[in-house]
Amino acid sequence: MNINELINTDANISVVVSVADLKEFALCVVTEAMAAKEAEKNEEKYLTPDDVADMVGVSKNTLWRWEKEKYLIPIKVGRKSRYKLSDVKSILEGRG
Repeated sequence: MNINELINTDANISVVVSVADLKEFALCVVTEAMAAKEAEKNEEKYLTPDDVADMVGVSKNTLWRWEKEKYLIPIKVGRKSRYKLSDVKSILEGRG
């Protein structure tokens, strides 16, 4: 039985842990945390035109012009526009 299995049981026990087991557990925790962070990074967020205008420091009219110039193209959800956060960050970093 490893440390993860012990944690998942609700047993009230005392445990003596070897250094190797502790290292294995730490590596497992770090791996899980990195996987969770990567999954969060891959999840796209969408912003309203008001949010984007505030972030970039332009008016909503400028956002409309950028859409017509194909500089920053929103996603249409019904009649509403939403902008990918990754696209906005690209523009802020000068890769637009």
